[in-house]
Amino acid sequence: MKGRGIIALLCAGAFAAGAGGCASGQRRAPFGIATTSMAVCQILDRLNIDDVVGIPSAAEDIELPERYKDVRTIGGAMAPDMEILSQINPEVVIVPRTLEAGLSAQFVNAGLNARYFDLSDVEGMYDDIDALGEEYGRQAEAAALREEYEAYVEENRVQSDDPATVLVLMAYPGRFYLIVTADSYVGNLISLAGGVNVYDENYVSDGSGVAAVNTEHMIQTDPDKILVFAHYDEENAFKYMREEIETGEIWQSFRAVREGEVYWLSSDDGFGMSANLGWFESFDFLTDTVFSDGESGTDSGAE
Repeated sequence: MKGRGIIALLCAGAFAAGAGGCASGQRRAPFGIATTSMAVCQILDRLNIDDVVGIPSAAEDIELPERYKDVRTIGGAMAPDMEILSQINPEVVIVPRTLEAGLSAQFVNAGLNARYFDLSDVEGMYDDIDALGEEYGRQAEAAALREEYEAYVEENRVQSDDPATVLVLMAYPGRFYLIVTADSYVGNLISLAGGVNVYDENYVSDGSGVAAVNTEHMIQTDPDKILVFAHYDEENAFKYMREEIETGEIWQSFRAVREGEVYWLSSDDGFGMSANLGWFESFDFLTDTVFSDGESGTDSGAE
């Protein structure tokens, strides 16, 4: 009897272990926040939010906050690993709004709750920071961030009765370029710094912040300054654009080119496609170099 009892207990234990194994294979209860954006990681850190369970694995220029150094990575920002996310099963996945169209169906199919965060401009970013602060009981931290932002802009933006007008170009290494409207991150920075984009946010309605425009139309806008930045492969994109401006006869029709008012918005000065808490660096470049009364900006930026 004693031997049979031991065997019975062992069998019961094995059954319980097997049942436990099945249970462990099931999807865990939702917990915490995952994000596909390193910029959002920094925002969550400044809001003192600890319950972060997934972060992007792609290396970015933005430094990962110390409190999230041991958090599980969930793949690249533009292609998060849905299998890992399903295992983590966060309460919410915070994703840049610009990626909503490409990723929303994947989140729905995986049964994950996605929240789309505005990183398309500085002002929109702080609006969404306010919303996060309200939702997670971090209103004081969000208010401090907003106060820092508004005070910095008010104190440092260029004040002028006749603000400089600018034409912004986004160069590609594939030997083409697009104009950048005010409805973009760089466009918003220019407005905050005290400049006026010759192509305002109403020029295009798709919200992309870029458009193709023929050169003759650009000449008619007669900008005071021309600003160039790159979407990727900055070295080759800038090389192409410099050759285009320096050797293209039509570019000499631009007063800004003739007067040496061409500026290069380098990633070394913090310029990129999306807003983040490091926007001060790019803002300072605009106010100190582009919109200052100092020397010409022809030689500024990447070579």
